[in-house]
Amino acid sequence: MADMDEVEPQTIVCGFCLRQDMALPKPRQLPCTHVHCLDCLTGFFDENHILACPKETCGEVFEVSLNDLPAYDVAKAKPRTCDACTNREEGNGIAVVYCVPCDKVFCANHDQLHQDYWKVFGGSHKTMNMEQYKSQKNSQQSRVCVNHGDKPITIGCRKCLKMVCIGCLSSVAICSDGEPHQMMSLEELVVQLNDELNKLKGGMIEKEESLEKVFKATSKVLADYDRETDEMLKKIHNNRDEQMESLRLQYQRLEEEFLEARLKTKTIITDYLEDDVLSKWSQLRNFYRNAESRAQHAHDCDVVSGHRDTMSEIQRLVQEVLPSLNVPVASKLRDKGEKSKINLEIVSSDGFFLDEQLTLVPFKPLPKSLKHFQIISLLENPYSVKVCNSKILSSLNNKSIVTIDSSHQLEGSFLTFNNRPRALEVYKDRLYIAVGGSPWTIYVHDQQGKQVNSWKHSDFDSYTGLAITSDRVVAPDRNNKLLIIYTLTGNKLKEISCPQLSQAQISLCAAGLNKVVVSDFGSSQVFMIDIASDQLLWSCKDVSKPQGVTCYGERYVLVAAYESPTIRVLDSSTENGSEMENESGSTDSDSRESKIVSELTDSAIGVDKLDLHISEDRLFAANWRKKNIAICQLLP
Repeated sequence: MADMDEVEPQTIVCGFCLRQDMALPKPRQLPCTHVHCLDCLTGFFDENHILACPKETCGEVFEVSLNDLPAYDVAKAKPRTCDACTNREEGNGIAVVYCVPCDKVFCANHDQLHQDYWKVFGGSHKTMNMEQYKSQKNSQQSRVCVNHGDKPITIGCRKCLKMVCIGCLSSVAICSDGEPHQMMSLEELVVQLNDELNKLKGGMIEKEESLEKVFKATSKVLADYDRETDEMLKKIHNNRDEQMESLRLQYQRLEEEFLEARLKTKTIITDYLEDDVLSKWSQLRNFYRNAESRAQHAHDCDVVSGHRDTMSEIQRLVQEVLPSLNVPVASKLRDKGEKSKINLEIVSSDGFFLDEQLTLVPFKPLPKSLKHFQIISLLENPYSVKVCNSKILSSLNNKSIVTIDSSHQLEGSFLTFNNRPRALEVYKDRLYIAVGGSPWTIYVHDQQGKQVNSWKHSDFDSYTGLAITSDRVVAPDRNNKLLIIYTLTGNKLKEISCPQLSQAQISLCAAGLNKVVVSDFGSSQVFMIDIASDQLLWSCKDVSKPQGVTCYGERYVLVAAYESPTIRVLDSSTENGSEMENESGSTDSDSRESKIVSELTDSAIGVDKLDLHISEDRLFAANWRKKNIAICQLLP
């Protein structure tokens, strides 16, 4: 095909209907370089926006929308001629202005006539010179109506944001709320929508100022912490000088232990400063700049079509609550008052405050007993139970997911599937459901039940679990003894070898940043994996035939056992575990054995609990055999 700059206007020919010259309406060029008129292309799209090239000798297929196909610009290297002169077969004048509403270019003579015409009706049209038009062509050129290929989209509804051309105005349906459309010009609509965005931007600025204050406060805490550490080290040194030489080695060990303990707490504060405060601040500022840039340079249609997503993202950023800075109780030094021994020892402080937004708090206390609260009866056997926005959701054996309201009344079926929804997880107001089959399918739904994504996943056909941590979806592949790590949109990131997995029931739960706890019924093991480093952090073999598993705070893991009404509590902190021997018989300091630290018993909770879930201080148990959900309160 000849270069577009070398083709004269009269040589344009549609590759399908063979129309040419002025009879060729709105020519479009396909990725295969063939040119076709707009009428022909419209008939070759299917419902999934798949287009097959109409030219018989080509037949290539593309996934593209009609508006995304570039116009075949045969006069790219030549001066643009006046559209009015061409339409009236007069001597073609060189275009000097572009009219935005009309999507036409005019010579000086027709520009004056065009302006005089609109003055009669008491208005005027927005125009720009040809240099501006060429530089802003993509954003200024009107989009073409799908139903009327010769008419640009110039009208939009203020309420539902539907956009139409003047030809569709008489046949357009009413708004989704049953009321008439509130139609206005696209320019007026964009101005009003930008006004809304500008009002919300004030909230973004306030949020940025709030983050800046938190950053300064956290930095001050870090500086004070370093200063306090230096002062305590001086205290060690001064006391050491007063001691006998025989105590020198004890002081050396004390200093090393103290620095190690303080460094752990300092690392938590530093990570919070970098990963939470600075990250959210940077995210907010970047989105603010992007929103400003889109408002100034994006096409009007893009501003309108992306308005809801932009508003939703701004509201999320403004309303997003900065997480608390949770650190272990910090180590300090105190005088023992015994002259013949070391005068200092490491003790725990009570924590301290940054400001009203940030508080250093210890871990949640160890749960030691259960208090029965309520039993919710179901019509079918439940697989999973989760709490989201004050509602309880449960996946059932009848291939459905039901909801239970805040007063614990069963509302009925919320979602139905072609197979059993074995696992259910809630993350950032999205539902992630693992549905059995060959292969499995992981579905993603919003809170209204609308499916927003899905992908295939390989796994053994029995009860399983999902876990989501650090924006990563973790699902087991028991056939190959793997944990599969996906993004939230289903892209596989990696596979983690997990030889402990059997082909029996598997339960998973997130246990803080990048950590997942796995409960394996077949091997009678509960273990924690770091999905960032692929390391086995600890394992426990003290729970026979473990079933549902959940985490309380970031320290304790609650595990149900088959044929037992007792919930076992494990300490997930590796500092309190014993080292595990590797295959050679030596100990591995990176992998430890966790022990049961508490047992919680309530006869009403049942003996066949496939899933556990904690919301605040309430424990929810999905009891397969009794067809109910038991709710208990955790007591320290």
